[in-house]
Parts: sequence; C-alpha cells; structure tokens
Amino acid sequence: MPKPLRILLVEDSPDDAELVELELIRGGLLPSIHRVETAAAMRAALDLDGWDVVLSDYNLPAFSAEAALDILQASGQDLPFVILSGMVNPRDAITLMKRGAHDFLDKSSLARLVPAIEREVSDAAERTRRRKAEEQVRVLSMAVEQSPVSVLITDTDGVITYANPCFCDNTGFARHEALGRTPAIVKGGHTSAEEYAELWRTIRAGNVWRGMFHNRRKDGSFYWDDASISPVRGPKGDITHYVGITQDVTQRQLKDQEVARAVEHLTEVNAELERFAYVASHDLQEPLRTLTSFTQLLARHQQGRLDVEAEEYMGFIIDAARHMHELINDLLIYSRIAGEGRAFVPVSLSRVCSQALRNLKSSVEEAGAAVTVGDLPEVCGDDVQLVQLFQNLLGNAVKFRHPGVAPRITVRAEPRGEEWLVSISDNGIGIQPSSQDIFEIFRRLHTHAEYPGTGIGLAVCKCIVQRHRGRIWAEPGPDGGSTFLFTLPPPPPAP
Repeated sequence: MPKPLRILLVEDSPDDAELVELELIRGGLLPSIHRVETAAAMRAALDLDGWDVVLSDYNLPAFSAEAALDILQASGQDLPFVILSGMVNPRDAITLMKRGAHDFLDKSSLARLVPAIEREVSDAAERTRRRKAEEQVRVLSMAVEQSPVSVLITDTDGVITYANPCFCDNTGFARHEALGRTPAIVKGGHTSAEEYAELWRTIRAGNVWRGMFHNRRKDGSFYWDDASISPVRGPKGDITHYVGITQDVTQRQLKDQEVARAVEHLTEVNAELERFAYVASHDLQEPLRTLTSFTQLLARHQQGRLDVEAEEYMGFIIDAARHMHELINDLLIYSRIAGEGRAFVPVSLSRVCSQALRNLKSSVEEAGAAVTVGDLPEVCGDDVQLVQLFQNLLGNAVKFRHPGVAPRITVRAEPRGEEWLVSISDNGIGIQPSSQDIFEIFRRLHTHAEYPGTGIGLAVCKCIVQRHRGRIWAEPGPDGGSTFLFTLPPPPPAP
C-alpha cells in the first residue's frame, strides 16, 4: 500500500512539479503536494502545519532555496529540507547544507529522490523522538530536584549516586558528602538488623519496600522518615539501581505518639472510674437499703401514732431512698457500657426487639400499647447492649404518652449505604424544640413528679450506639409524637 506523504514544494515550474510527483508515485509513495513560488505563500503554507518534507528548487524568479530555508528555520519546524536543482554551484550547495539543508539532488537524476526523502523523514522522526525524550528527562530531572520529598538513588550495592536538594536540606549532608557513601550515614540506630535484612530481600527480589526509619541528621538530631524503596531495571530487565523516596513525618509521629499516650491514659482513667463505680455502687447501696428498711420499720412501728404531716415526711424519705437506689443502678449501667468490651458478633435485631418487649411486657400491657415491628435485619454488635438500647427507647415510647391515649409504636429498619438505619416512632407527647442535648446524662425534660426516672436512659442509648460506631438522634414523629433514629453496622461478610 502506498505510503502517504505531505510535501511542501518550492517550485515555479508546473512541469517539474509533475515530474517530482511521478517519481514519488513510482517509488511507492502517495504524495500530497502543495506548490509555492513566493516567501509569503511559503509562510502561509507553514502555518497550516502537518508537512513531512520541504523540496525546494534552488532559484526561482521571485524566491530562492536560501530564502526558503531561512523561512523554514524561522518557523521553528524541524522538517527535512531537500534542494532540487539542475543549475547550482557545488560551493553554494555546500554552504546551504552547512546552514541546515539536509540533502541536494540534481533534477536530472531523480532516482535518488525517494530514498533521500525516506531517509530524511526517518531522521527527522528520530530527532523529534530524541527531543521529546530529552525534554521528558529535563522535566523529570527538574521535578526531582524541586521535589518537596527526599529522593536518593543508589547502585545495587547501596552506594549513593544521586541525592536531591530536599535530602540534603533535611539531613544536613551536602550532596558531595552523600555521593559515594551509603544511606547508613543517616542511620539512627533504632531500626533492627532484621528490618534491614527484610528490606534488602524485598528490593533484590524486584519488589517495592515500604516502611519507617528513625534516622539521625548530620547535627545529631533524630527524625522519622516514611520511606518507599523501589528497584530500577535496565533495558534488559536486570536491576541496575534503587530509588528511595522518603518524607519527614517527625511531627506526625510525635502527634501520633501523643495521641497514643493520651488514649492509654484515658483507658487507665476509664478503667479506674469503672472500678470506682463498682465500689461506689456497692458502698452506697448498703446504707440506702438500711435507710429504706429502717424507715419502713419505723413507719410500721409508729403507725397510728404519727400525725398526717409526719407520715408524709416518712413517705418522702422512702421515695427519695428508692430514687437514689434507681439512680445508682442506672449510673452503674452507664459506666459499664463502654468498658465491658464484649466482642461484636452477628445479632438478629428481630430477636433483640422481641426480648426487649418481653422485658417490658407488664408496662406495655398496662398502657394498652400497640407495637408494630417491621422486618429487622441482622447487624454486628453486642446483643446484651442492643437489648438495653431497644428496651430504653421502647420503654420511653410507652412512658411518655398522652393521658388516656393508648401508645402506638412502630419499629422499622432500612439500609443506608453501608449501615442500617433503625427508627422507633410513637404517638406520645413528643419533644419540644430545644438547644439542649437530650442525650446528655441527667438531662430531664420533665419533672420527676410528672414522669419518674433518673435522666440517664437516653445517655445510655447514646453510649451504646457510639460503641457500635453509629449515630443516634430524634425527630418529630409522623403521629405528632417522637421518632428516635440510630444507625448500626451490618454483620461482616461470610468467609
């Protein structure tokens, strides 16, 4: 198949142009020739771009090969420039060749035309490829030199052959101090020999090694480097060099260590608080039981002997002691939520909800509540705590009802991305808009006389949901009551 070739021909003779075209066709090419005779026409043609070669007669009435070469070079395009002429002084031809013309052919022997064009087009393509490669190398070199991370290149023995400015700035070693030495110049003494051995096994096997170094600068100060070391292969596929890219992450490591210490401290404090809660609950429960028991004995012993006001005071004492007993029990439950540490397992929310309703059976029946439970999924969690969560929310839906109105409660669940959204709606008294956090411990929206309780139930719910890495919030319900919503994670995929 003929090879297409776009030719810009500087020629005033249509006959000579036709001879050139016929010679190119005979040589197996498919020429597309645009003929120009003046400097202006050539400049306009070069603006079109896409030419493969320029063929130029030496002398034209209003133009010349010398002027055409000047115009081509001024355009910045690297195109083969071949002179065609039957009347030219050899010295003039040599002068043009020295100035940048690529070949000279006599019009009387055009048999060399196709080989000459093919050679020059191939050479031009190679020059273009080489320029692009050199430009790419230049850009990459600038990028590495100006990189905000350290770059080291070593030979296969680990001897440094290149270090970028960032490495020098970070370590304090000048480039001439690093070249010819190994990265051991920044060893901090905290990386074990086993880790270095694993590094070399990895990169010599042709793989990338990633890890952390605790290094030392020239001035003796220590720093942390997050490192990636990769093998560089030659044309035959063999490893010729290693390139290491490192980033100073000292500040990040210090912050991580600070956070780790804070977490460890908080863990110890929480454990201590949990132990305190157990001890305090036991120590407080015993005097409360004594107070309640003896107050009840005193009330029975003095029955009929006390006036109405005194009996009322005795009732206040007994109610206060009972309320304190409930408060201590709820505080104990709250303190245990985050500290129990039970492993999460797949849990059926249908069974969880059923168990919570069984625990609330008497209060549900007493209120005449109607509870509708939709299809509930399996989630990943602590079944005991999830029963507590449902029991608290369902119990609130029963408790906070309108007088004389039977509670209607609906439990639903739906997928939301990678988690489940569970909602418990009721037709109760609802929650008035407020800037207060209803999930805050001891936060009560009603007096104890209106609705008994300790104000800890919703705080327990929030603590349980957060331990399950979920969120909980409240919205107005569809029937004028409240809707409590919370998210839970799905069970892990089957192996």
